[in-house]
Amino acid sequence: MQETCPGERPDPEDAGSSAVGEAMALHRAAAARLASYAGSSMYPTLDATDLLEIAPCAGRAVRPGDVILFASPEGGCAVVHRVVRVTPQGIRTRGDNAAHDDDWLLQPSEVRGRVVAAWRGRRRRMIAGGRPGWVLGRLLNARLWMDRNLSRPARSLYRALACRGILARRLPASWRPRPVVFRTPGHSQLRLLLGQRVAGHYDSRRQRWVIRPLYRLLVDEAALPSGPTRGPDEAAAGRRGGGGKG
Repeated sequence: MQETCPGERPDPEDAGSSAVGEAMALHRAAAARLASYAGSSMYPTLDATDLLEIAPCAGRAVRPGDVILFASPEGGCAVVHRVVRVTPQGIRTRGDNAAHDDDWLLQPSEVRGRVVAAWRGRRRRMIAGGRPGWVLGRLLNARLWMDRNLSRPARSLYRALACRGILARRLPASWRPRPVVFRTPGHSQLRLLLGQRVAGHYDSRRQRWVIRPLYRLLVDEAALPSGPTRGPDEAAAGRRGGGGKG
């Protein structure tokens, strides 16, 4: 993480947009600190290249849920993590995208400031702290745990259902995606439509269907045609495709 202190001016190419310059001017006047974020430990709350607004604690006690800036006790580099507990022994932190709490305990004097907002291009987002921030952090940690521990069996079940067409064969015909031929001069493409949504298409070069995730549960691939064919939907597709948009 790279930090920009009041009075310093980062390279214009690093700023990325005029909104960054506007943010710098605004918060330089308010004596706030700006820092450019790098890394993934706070995803999705923060993403690489976000510009962070760091407010001084100014006597305000750090609370569980606050996102704070501090120097890592294990190397001195700047770190932004969320506070998970405050005890008489110190402050425990953790990244929103981390599986475990950090190993260290911080002291209040080691906290450089509190992240109150983040800029992504021209868009400014408030960063929740305190009780709302604590709840958000717990939810993100729980989602990470479920992704890591439950996603493998869920993916296996998904593949089994999709490959065997078990769910698709039990759906009424009107609920299933239907193949439609889209024709343009010199080219034809077979697409799979569910209402107005494109659920997939036939890759003629690889000679196989490419179906979007989740839609595969609604499709019995064994019943799909293996290339563009003439059918009742072809004329309608041709009329819809006449304007050059598929």
